Amino acid sequence: MKASLNFKGVLKYVISLTIAGGLLYWVFRNMDAATIVAKLQEVQYQWVILAVIIFIISHILRAYRWNLMLAPLGYEKLTVFRTLQAVLVAYFANLIIPRMGEVTRCGVMRQLEKVPITTSLGTVVAERLVDLFSLFLLMAFLFIVEFRRLNDFITGFWQEKLSGLGENVFAIYVLVGIMLVGAISMYLFARAYRHKLQHNALLQKAQTLVREVLRGATSLGKIKKQGQFWLATAGMWAMYFLMSYVVFYAIPETKGLGASAGLAVLVMGSLGMAAPVQGGFGTFHALVSGVLLLYGVNQSDGVLFATLVHGMQTISFILMGATAFFIISVLTSRKAKTKLSEA
Repeated sequence: MKASLNFKGVLKYVISLTIAGGLLYWVFRNMDAATIVAKLQEVQYQWVILAVIIFIISHILRAYRWNLMLAPLGYEKLTVFRTLQAVLVAYFANLIIPRMGEVTRCGVMRQLEKVPITTSLGTVVAERLVDLFSLFLLMAFLFIVEFRRLNDFITGFWQEKLSGLGENVFAIYVLVGIMLVGAISMYLFARAYRHKLQHNALLQKAQTLVREVLRGATSLGKIKKQGQFWLATAGMWAMYFLMSYVVFYAIPETKGLGASAGLAVLVMGSLGMAAPVQGGFGTFHALVSGVLLLYGVNQSDGVLFATLVHGMQTISFILMGATAFFIISVLTSRKAKTKLSEA
């Protein structure tokens, strides 16, 4: 059983890396190394440094917002400094294994502040739902503001993707049928053996886990400082926008782009980072450089911009994550020494 789970984990990791590598190859396939080096020498890096500072502020706001979510669950004395360490380590973990960061930061909070993983994981679920809702709002606003520019692009994209759908209708019907039969079979099995399942130790543990996660997920409605929570959310997304927007000024070819282009980069970049690949490698580059084409930025300059922003984020994640890991190690060591001295 464990060998099977390990194999599945390795397979997912390999598939994720393959997708990232394939997308990176596709994005950089027509670019010459000498040209990239020459363009990088023209970059005004003071704007990139400013982006890093804004990037750090966004994480502080995320840590503060998470504290507000944990407070009504009985953890009112958490400091932003310690929560920030958990957040930074989480982003570092996502560079290694996609979505691993969510569990990692909950583990750090358990280690530092004795917050149960199931409880903090529930708050992370709620937090991600808020972020997803925020992203949908930004996408809707972007389409309203840039409808003419984006309409033809989106329509053409989906027409191309769905052009061959008619040839696969039978396969789709078969797949839907299999899913329905599977769902009905699971329902009938659960109904027939419900008494035995109720006394199953593994199922009882799973139910307890779900209850704890749901308890954390409902923390959103229990937040006492609702105004501060939503203000922190708005500030965090504003920082994400500014982080990319200021990098426009680092490259001559993107210097004249306006706020609407910055919003488009924010939306596409967020979708790229949310993709199930390590750190958004490849997906971020493809989506950001693709959307910049709509604003008159050629492919090579769009890729350069995407590489600068993504590279800045990745290097920051590595450096800040490693620093946070060191700080957590020191804090954990101090706690252990305190317990020994008290004993």
